[in-house]
Amino acid sequence: MAVKYPRALAVRVLTQVLSDFRSLDDVLAAESAQLEPEAVSWLYDLCAGTLRWKGRLDWVLDSLASRKKPSGWLRKILLLSTYQLVAQDRAPAAQVVSETVDEIRKMEGEAPAKFANACLRKIASQAQEWRNWKYPSSGSESLEAASVPRNAAWASLPPWMWNKFLHQRGADWARAFAEATLERPRLWIRSRDPAWKGDWVEPGPVPGSWVQVSAPAQGGGVTRRAGFSEGEWIVQDISSQVLISEVTAAVRDVLGTAPMTALDLCAAPGGKSVGLAWSGFQVSATEIRPDRVLLLQDTIRRVAPEIEYLPWEQVAPQDVPAGARRLWDVVWVDAPCSGSGILRRHPDVRWLRKEQELVALTQQQKKILRQGWELVKPGGFLVYSVCSVFADEGQRIISNFVAESGAESSSLNREWFLSPQQAPYGDGFYAALLHRGL
Repeated sequence: MAVKYPRALAVRVLTQVLSDFRSLDDVLAAESAQLEPEAVSWLYDLCAGTLRWKGRLDWVLDSLASRKKPSGWLRKILLLSTYQLVAQDRAPAAQVVSETVDEIRKMEGEAPAKFANACLRKIASQAQEWRNWKYPSSGSESLEAASVPRNAAWASLPPWMWNKFLHQRGADWARAFAEATLERPRLWIRSRDPAWKGDWVEPGPVPGSWVQVSAPAQGGGVTRRAGFSEGEWIVQDISSQVLISEVTAAVRDVLGTAPMTALDLCAAPGGKSVGLAWSGFQVSATEIRPDRVLLLQDTIRRVAPEIEYLPWEQVAPQDVPAGARRLWDVVWVDAPCSGSGILRRHPDVRWLRKEQELVALTQQQKKILRQGWELVKPGGFLVYSVCSVFADEGQRIISNFVAESGAESSSLNREWFLSPQQAPYGDGFYAALLHRGL
Protein backbone atom coordinates (compact mmCIF):
# COMPACT_ATOMS: atom_id res chain seq x y z
CA MET A 1 0.00 0.00 0.00
CA ALA A 2 1.36 3.47 -0.91
CA VAL A 3 2.29 5.75 1.98
CA LYS A 4 -0.40 8.39 2.18
CA TYR A 5 1.36 10.89 4.41
CA PRO A 6 4.95 12.29 4.38
CA ARG A 7 6.57 10.35 7.23
CA ALA A 8 10.09 11.36 6.13
CA LEU A 9 9.04 15.01 6.25
CA ALA A 10 7.77 14.52 9.82
CA VAL A 11 11.24 13.28 10.79
CA ARG A 12 12.77 16.37 9.19
CA VAL A 13 10.40 18.65 11.09
CA LEU A 14 11.16 16.94 14.40
CA THR A 15 14.88 17.14 13.71
CA GLN A 16 14.74 20.88 13.10
CA VAL A 17 12.90 21.41 16.38
CA LEU A 18 15.00 19.13 18.59
CA SER A 19 18.41 19.45 16.95
CA ASP A 20 18.32 22.90 15.37
CA PHE A 21 16.23 24.43 18.20
CA ARG A 22 13.64 26.05 15.94
CA SER A 23 10.02 26.53 16.93
CA LEU A 24 7.52 24.00 15.60
CA ASP A 25 5.33 26.74 14.11
CA ASP A 26 8.24 28.21 12.14
CA VAL A 27 9.38 24.83 10.84
CA LEU A 28 5.89 23.74 9.80
CA ALA A 29 5.26 27.05 8.03
CA ALA A 30 8.39 26.52 5.95
CA GLU A 31 8.02 22.78 5.32
CA SER A 32 4.31 22.41 4.62
CA ALA A 33 3.70 25.17 2.08
CA GLN A 34 3.32 22.72 -0.83
CA LEU A 35 1.24 20.09 0.98
CA GLU A 36 -2.47 19.45 0.68
CA PRO A 37 -4.51 20.66 3.69
CA GLU A 38 -5.18 17.11 4.90
CA ALA A 39 -1.45 16.29 4.89
CA VAL A 40 -0.66 19.54 6.75
CA SER A 41 -3.18 18.57 9.44
CA TRP A 42 -1.64 15.10 9.73
CA LEU A 43 1.89 16.51 9.91
CA TYR A 44 1.01 19.01 12.63
CA ASP A 45 -0.91 16.48 14.70
CA LEU A 46 1.90 13.91 14.52
CA CYS A 47 4.77 16.31 15.26
CA ALA A 48 2.97 18.26 17.99
CA GLY A 49 1.74 15.07 19.64
CA THR A 50 5.19 13.52 19.58
CA LEU A 51 6.64 16.63 21.24
CA ARG A 52 3.94 16.57 23.93
CA TRP A 53 4.68 12.92 24.74
CA LYS A 54 8.41 12.90 23.99
CA GLY A 55 9.60 12.44 27.58
CA ARG A 56 7.48 9.35 28.05
CA LEU A 57 8.28 8.08 24.56
CA ASP A 58 12.02 8.38 25.27
CA TRP A 59 11.50 6.29 28.41
CA VAL A 60 9.61 3.65 26.43
CA LEU A 61 12.32 3.39 23.77
CA ASP A 62 15.15 3.24 26.28
CA SER A 63 13.34 0.62 28.35
CA LEU A 64 13.13 -1.67 25.32
CA ALA A 65 16.63 -1.01 23.99
CA SER A 66 18.82 -1.24 27.07
CA ARG A 67 21.94 -2.53 25.26
CA LYS A 68 22.14 0.05 22.48
CA LYS A 69 19.79 3.01 22.59
CA PRO A 70 18.77 4.40 19.16
CA SER A 71 20.04 7.88 18.34
CA GLY A 72 19.99 10.50 15.60
CA TRP A 73 17.60 10.10 12.66
CA LEU A 74 16.63 6.57 13.75
CA ARG A 75 15.55 7.74 17.19
CA LYS A 76 13.41 10.51 15.79
CA ILE A 77 11.47 8.28 13.40
CA LEU A 78 10.97 5.79 16.23
CA LEU A 79 9.68 8.59 18.48
CA LEU A 80 7.09 9.53 15.86
CA SER A 81 5.98 5.90 15.43
CA THR A 82 5.93 5.24 19.16
CA TYR A 83 3.62 8.23 19.60
CA GLN A 84 1.29 6.83 16.96
CA LEU A 85 1.22 3.45 18.69
CA VAL A 86 0.99 4.64 22.29
CA ALA A 87 -0.99 7.87 22.29
CA GLN A 88 -2.49 8.77 18.93
CA ASP A 89 -4.44 5.58 18.26
CA ARG A 90 -5.45 6.79 14.79
CA ALA A 91 -3.76 4.46 12.29
CA PRO A 92 -3.69 0.64 12.62
CA ALA A 93 -0.60 -0.54 14.48
CA ALA A 94 0.42 -2.88 11.65
CA GLN A 95 0.35 0.01 9.18
CA VAL A 96 2.47 2.23 11.44
CA VAL A 97 5.05 -0.51 11.94
CA SER A 98 5.16 -1.43 8.24
CA GLU A 99 5.53 2.15 7.00
CA THR A 100 8.22 2.94 9.57
CA VAL A 101 10.25 -0.19 8.91
CA ASP A 102 10.11 0.41 5.15
CA GLU A 103 11.36 3.98 5.62
CA ILE A 104 14.19 2.86 7.91
CA ARG A 105 15.24 0.11 5.50
CA LYS A 106 15.36 2.65 2.69
CA MET A 107 17.39 5.18 4.70
CA GLU A 108 19.62 3.07 6.98
CA GLY A 109 19.61 -0.53 5.81
CA GLU A 110 18.41 -3.96 6.87
CA ALA A 111 19.89 -4.25 10.37
CA PRO A 112 18.29 -1.03 11.73
CA ALA A 113 15.03 -2.04 10.02
CA LYS A 114 15.01 -5.40 11.82
CA PHE A 115 15.75 -3.68 15.14
CA ALA A 116 12.92 -1.20 14.56
CA ASN A 117 10.50 -3.96 13.59
CA ALA A 118 11.12 -5.88 16.81
CA CYS A 119 11.06 -2.74 18.94
CA LEU A 120 7.84 -1.32 17.48
CA ARG A 121 6.00 -4.64 17.62
CA LYS A 122 6.81 -4.91 21.31
CA ILE A 123 5.66 -1.33 21.89
CA ALA A 124 2.43 -2.04 20.02
CA SER A 125 1.74 -5.02 22.27
CA GLN A 126 2.24 -2.85 25.38
CA ALA A 127 0.71 0.36 24.00
CA GLN A 128 -2.23 0.53 26.42
CA GLU A 129 0.06 -0.03 29.40
CA TRP A 130 2.33 2.87 28.38
CA ARG A 131 -0.60 5.11 27.51
CA ASN A 132 -2.14 4.54 30.95
CA TRP A 133 1.17 4.53 32.85
CA LYS A 134 0.28 5.41 36.44
CA TYR A 135 2.28 8.06 38.20
CA PRO A 136 5.24 6.27 39.81
CA SER A 137 4.86 7.91 43.22
CA SER A 138 7.58 7.28 45.78
CA GLY A 139 5.40 7.97 48.79
CA SER A 140 7.46 10.72 50.44
CA GLU A 141 8.85 14.11 49.50
CA SER A 142 12.47 13.00 49.88
CA LEU A 143 11.96 9.92 47.69
CA GLU A 144 9.91 12.02 45.29
CA ALA A 145 12.90 14.32 44.75
CA ALA A 146 15.20 11.34 44.24
CA SER A 147 12.88 9.99 41.55
CA VAL A 148 12.86 13.14 39.41
CA PRO A 149 14.20 11.55 36.17
CA ARG A 150 11.61 8.75 36.15
CA ASN A 151 8.73 10.98 37.24
CA ALA A 152 9.73 13.67 34.73
CA ALA A 153 9.60 11.01 32.01
CA TRP A 154 6.09 10.06 33.15
CA ALA A 155 5.14 13.76 32.95
CA SER A 156 6.95 14.17 29.60
CA LEU A 157 8.87 17.16 30.93
CA PRO A 158 12.56 18.02 31.22
CA PRO A 159 13.72 17.11 34.75
CA TRP A 160 14.51 20.74 35.63
CA MET A 161 10.98 21.83 34.69
CA TRP A 162 9.29 18.96 36.52
CA ASN A 163 11.42 19.66 39.60
CA LYS A 164 10.45 23.34 39.52
CA PHE A 165 6.74 22.54 39.29
CA LEU A 166 7.11 20.03 42.10
CA HIS A 167 8.75 22.48 44.49
CA GLN A 168 6.74 25.58 43.60
CA ARG A 169 3.27 24.08 43.24
CA GLY A 170 3.36 20.73 45.04
CA ALA A 171 3.17 17.14 43.82
CA ASP A 172 -0.62 17.01 43.34
CA TRP A 173 -0.70 20.17 41.23
CA ALA A 174 2.36 19.09 39.20
CA ARG A 175 0.81 15.69 38.39
CA ALA A 176 -2.50 17.21 37.34
CA PHE A 177 -0.74 19.84 35.23
CA ALA A 178 1.44 17.25 33.49
CA GLU A 179 -1.55 15.06 32.65
CA ALA A 180 -3.47 18.04 31.26
CA THR A 181 -0.59 19.11 29.04
CA LEU A 182 -0.45 15.67 27.39
CA GLU A 183 -3.86 16.35 25.86
CA ARG A 184 -4.41 18.27 22.64
CA PRO A 185 -5.99 21.66 23.52
CA ARG A 186 -9.43 22.63 22.34
CA LEU A 187 -9.62 25.48 19.85
CA TRP A 188 -11.34 28.62 21.12
CA ILE A 189 -12.39 31.73 19.25
CA ARG A 190 -13.74 35.14 20.24
CA SER A 191 -16.37 36.86 18.09
CA ARG A 192 -16.84 40.62 17.72
CA ASP A 193 -20.61 40.23 18.07
CA PRO A 194 -21.59 37.98 21.04
CA ALA A 195 -24.71 37.02 19.08
CA TRP A 196 -22.63 35.61 16.21
CA LYS A 197 -23.00 31.86 15.76
CA GLY A 198 -21.19 29.32 13.59
CA ASP A 199 -22.40 25.78 12.94
CA TRP A 200 -19.00 24.39 13.98
CA VAL A 201 -18.78 25.92 17.47
CA GLU A 202 -20.53 25.89 20.83
CA PRO A 203 -20.74 28.85 23.24
CA GLY A 204 -18.17 29.22 26.02
CA PRO A 205 -18.26 30.79 29.49
CA VAL A 206 -17.52 34.37 28.33
CA PRO A 207 -19.85 36.40 26.05
CA GLY A 208 -18.49 36.05 22.53
CA SER A 209 -16.41 32.96 23.36
CA TRP A 210 -16.86 29.80 21.30
CA VAL A 211 -15.19 26.40 21.23
CA GLN A 212 -14.73 24.33 18.07
CA VAL A 213 -16.73 21.11 17.97
CA SER A 214 -16.13 20.05 14.34
CA ALA A 215 -13.11 20.35 12.06
CA PRO A 216 -13.37 21.82 8.54
CA ALA A 217 -14.72 19.20 6.14
CA GLN A 218 -12.16 20.19 3.52
CA GLY A 219 -9.24 19.90 5.95
CA GLY A 220 -6.74 22.64 6.62
CA GLY A 221 -6.70 25.31 9.29
CA VAL A 222 -9.51 27.12 11.01
CA THR A 223 -8.64 30.32 9.15
CA ARG A 224 -10.47 28.84 6.15
CA ARG A 225 -13.75 29.26 8.01
CA ALA A 226 -16.21 31.96 7.00
CA GLY A 227 -15.80 35.19 8.91
CA PHE A 228 -12.09 34.94 9.71
CA SER A 229 -10.83 37.01 6.77
CA GLU A 230 -13.65 39.52 7.36
CA GLY A 231 -12.54 40.06 10.97
CA GLU A 232 -15.73 38.72 12.53
CA TRP A 233 -13.75 36.58 14.97
CA ILE A 234 -10.22 35.76 16.13
CA VAL A 235 -8.59 32.64 17.48
CA GLN A 236 -8.00 33.22 21.20
CA ASP A 237 -7.56 30.78 24.05
CA ILE A 238 -10.31 30.82 26.67
CA SER A 239 -7.88 31.80 29.46
CA SER A 240 -7.04 35.02 27.60
CA GLN A 241 -10.73 35.70 27.07
CA VAL A 242 -11.49 35.20 30.76
CA LEU A 243 -8.67 37.55 31.76
CA ILE A 244 -9.83 40.29 29.38
CA SER A 245 -13.43 39.97 30.55
CA GLU A 246 -12.62 40.01 34.27
CA VAL A 247 -9.95 42.71 34.01
CA THR A 248 -12.26 45.09 32.14
CA ALA A 249 -15.05 44.44 34.66
CA ALA A 250 -12.71 45.12 37.61
CA VAL A 251 -11.44 48.36 36.03
CA ARG A 252 -14.97 49.60 35.35
CA ASP A 253 -15.98 48.83 38.93
CA VAL A 254 -13.50 51.52 40.01
CA LEU A 255 -13.33 53.97 37.09
CA GLY A 256 -16.94 53.73 35.92
CA THR A 257 -18.34 53.30 32.43
CA ALA A 258 -16.99 56.47 30.77
CA PRO A 259 -14.77 55.92 27.71
CA MET A 260 -11.28 54.82 28.74
CA THR A 261 -7.94 54.53 27.02
CA ALA A 262 -5.79 51.40 27.08
CA LEU A 263 -2.23 50.69 25.97
CA ASP A 264 -1.24 47.14 25.12
CA LEU A 265 2.52 46.70 25.46
CA CYS A 266 4.09 43.58 23.91
CA ALA A 267 0.83 43.30 21.97
CA ALA A 268 1.61 40.83 19.15
CA PRO A 269 -0.19 38.91 17.79
CA GLY A 270 -2.89 41.37 18.91
CA GLY A 271 -5.52 39.29 20.68
CA LYS A 272 -5.57 41.37 23.87
CA SER A 273 -5.71 44.61 21.90
CA VAL A 274 -8.69 43.31 19.94
CA GLY A 275 -10.39 42.02 23.10
CA LEU A 276 -10.00 45.41 24.80
CA ALA A 277 -11.26 47.26 21.71
CA TRP A 278 -14.28 44.97 21.44
CA SER A 279 -14.90 45.65 25.14
CA GLY A 280 -15.24 49.37 24.48
CA PHE A 281 -11.75 50.70 25.22
CA GLN A 282 -9.88 53.18 23.01
CA VAL A 283 -6.82 51.04 22.39
CA SER A 284 -3.23 51.82 21.45
CA ALA A 285 -0.95 48.88 20.72
CA THR A 286 2.80 48.51 20.45
CA GLU A 287 5.32 45.67 20.29
CA ILE A 288 8.84 45.54 21.73
CA ARG A 289 10.03 42.77 19.38
CA PRO A 290 10.61 44.04 15.82
CA ASP A 291 10.08 40.56 14.33
CA ARG A 292 6.50 40.51 15.65
CA VAL A 293 5.38 43.98 14.55
CA LEU A 294 4.02 42.80 11.17
CA LEU A 295 1.95 40.13 12.93
CA LEU A 296 0.37 42.78 15.17
CA GLN A 297 -0.28 45.16 12.28
CA ASP A 298 -1.90 42.39 10.24
CA THR A 299 -4.32 41.59 13.09
CA ILE A 300 -5.24 45.25 13.54
CA ARG A 301 -5.80 45.70 9.79
CA ARG A 302 -7.99 42.57 9.51
CA VAL A 303 -9.96 42.72 12.74
CA ALA A 304 -9.93 46.12 14.45
CA PRO A 305 -8.63 49.05 12.36
CA GLU A 306 -9.85 51.39 15.10
CA ILE A 307 -6.83 50.31 17.19
CA GLU A 308 -3.98 52.81 17.09
CA TYR A 309 -0.64 51.21 16.31
CA LEU A 310 2.32 52.99 17.93
CA PRO A 311 5.96 52.18 17.23
CA TRP A 312 7.72 51.17 20.45
CA GLU A 313 10.06 54.19 20.39
CA GLN A 314 7.07 56.56 20.36
CA VAL A 315 5.45 55.07 23.45
CA ALA A 316 8.17 56.14 25.91
CA PRO A 317 10.63 58.31 23.96
CA GLN A 318 13.91 58.89 25.75
CA ASP A 319 14.03 62.61 24.91
CA VAL A 320 10.65 63.41 26.48
CA PRO A 321 10.52 64.08 30.26
CA ALA A 322 8.42 61.62 32.23
CA GLY A 323 5.94 64.33 33.18
CA ALA A 324 5.29 65.21 29.53
CA ARG A 325 4.68 61.67 28.26
CA ARG A 326 1.34 60.39 27.06
CA LEU A 327 -0.50 58.36 29.71
CA TRP A 328 -3.32 55.78 29.58
CA ASP A 329 -6.11 54.72 31.94
CA VAL A 330 -5.07 51.08 31.57
CA VAL A 331 -1.68 49.70 30.54
CA TRP A 332 -1.43 45.97 29.87
CA VAL A 333 2.05 44.44 30.16
CA ASP A 334 1.95 40.92 28.71
CA ALA A 335 5.63 40.28 29.29
CA PRO A 336 7.90 37.90 27.37
CA CYS A 337 8.20 34.74 29.45
CA SER A 338 9.19 31.07 29.52
CA GLY A 339 5.86 29.94 28.09
CA SER A 340 5.55 27.27 30.79
CA GLY A 341 1.77 27.75 30.81
CA ILE A 342 1.31 26.93 27.11
CA LEU A 343 3.07 23.56 26.93
CA ARG A 344 -0.09 21.87 25.71
CA ARG A 345 -0.65 24.31 22.84
CA HIS A 346 3.05 24.79 22.05
CA PRO A 347 4.64 21.47 23.06
CA ASP A 348 8.03 22.38 21.60
CA VAL A 349 8.49 24.95 24.39
CA ARG A 350 9.18 22.23 26.96
CA TRP A 351 12.24 21.06 24.99
CA LEU A 352 13.43 24.42 23.63
CA ARG A 353 13.36 26.42 26.87
CA LYS A 354 16.39 26.16 29.21
CA GLU A 355 16.39 26.79 32.95
CA GLN A 356 19.25 29.29 32.76
CA GLU A 357 17.14 31.53 30.52
CA LEU A 358 14.81 32.37 33.42
CA VAL A 359 17.23 34.83 35.03
CA ALA A 360 17.40 37.00 31.90
CA LEU A 361 13.64 36.70 31.39
CA THR A 362 12.79 37.86 34.90
CA GLN A 363 15.11 40.85 34.52
CA GLN A 364 13.36 41.77 31.29
CA GLN A 365 9.95 41.34 32.92
CA LYS A 366 10.90 43.69 35.75
CA LYS A 367 12.17 46.28 33.28
CA ILE A 368 9.05 46.22 31.10
CA LEU A 369 6.82 46.31 34.18
CA ARG A 370 8.55 49.51 35.36
CA GLN A 371 8.29 51.01 31.86
CA GLY A 372 4.58 50.22 31.73
CA TRP A 373 3.97 51.63 35.19
CA GLU A 374 5.34 55.04 34.14
CA LEU A 375 2.66 55.19 31.42
CA VAL A 376 -0.35 54.72 33.72
CA LYS A 377 -2.44 57.76 34.57
CA PRO A 378 -2.75 58.60 38.29
CA GLY A 379 -5.70 56.57 39.51
CA GLY A 380 -5.40 54.19 36.57
CA PHE A 381 -4.52 50.51 36.34
CA LEU A 382 -1.70 48.28 35.13
CA VAL A 383 -2.27 44.66 34.16
CA TYR A 384 0.76 42.38 34.34
CA SER A 385 0.40 38.96 32.74
CA VAL A 386 2.58 36.05 31.65
CA CYS A 387 1.66 32.76 30.01
CA SER A 388 3.78 31.07 32.67
CA VAL A 389 2.99 29.10 35.81
CA PHE A 390 6.42 29.64 37.38
CA ALA A 391 6.25 31.77 40.51
CA ASP A 392 9.53 33.44 39.48
CA GLU A 393 7.77 35.13 36.57
CA GLY A 394 4.45 35.83 38.28
CA GLN A 395 3.75 36.23 41.99
CA ARG A 396 7.35 37.05 42.92
CA ILE A 397 7.67 39.75 40.27
CA ILE A 398 4.50 41.48 41.49
CA SER A 399 5.07 41.10 45.24
CA ASN A 400 8.55 42.59 44.89
CA PHE A 401 7.29 45.44 42.70
CA VAL A 402 4.49 46.38 45.13
CA ALA A 403 6.90 46.24 48.09
CA GLU A 404 9.45 48.43 46.31
CA SER A 405 6.97 51.03 45.01
CA GLY A 406 5.17 51.42 48.36
CA ALA A 407 1.53 51.20 49.39
CA GLU A 408 0.81 54.85 48.55
CA SER A 409 2.03 54.43 44.98
CA SER A 410 0.49 51.08 44.06
CA SER A 411 -1.93 48.53 45.43
CA LEU A 412 -2.72 45.01 44.28
CA ASN A 413 -6.37 44.94 43.23
CA ARG A 414 -6.58 41.29 42.15
CA GLU A 415 -4.55 38.28 41.00
CA TRP A 416 -5.39 35.41 38.65
CA PHE A 417 -3.73 32.02 38.37
CA LEU A 418 -5.10 29.83 35.58
CA SER A 419 -3.91 26.35 34.64
CA PRO A 420 -5.04 23.77 32.06
CA GLN A 421 -6.26 21.27 34.66
CA GLN A 422 -8.70 23.78 36.17
CA ALA A 423 -11.81 25.42 34.69
CA PRO A 424 -12.04 26.86 32.10
CA TYR A 425 -9.22 24.42 31.09
CA GLY A 426 -7.28 26.84 28.90
CA ASP A 427 -3.68 27.99 28.91
CA GLY A 428 -1.72 28.52 32.10
CA PHE A 429 -1.53 32.21 33.07
CA TYR A 430 -0.60 34.45 35.92
CA ALA A 431 -2.01 37.97 35.93
CA ALA A 432 -2.21 40.83 38.40
CA LEU A 433 -4.19 44.07 38.39
CA LEU A 434 -2.37 47.00 40.04
CA HIS A 435 -4.05 50.29 40.95
CA ARG A 436 -1.93 53.43 40.75
CA GLY A 437 -2.32 56.05 43.45
CA LEU A 438 -3.50 59.57 42.65
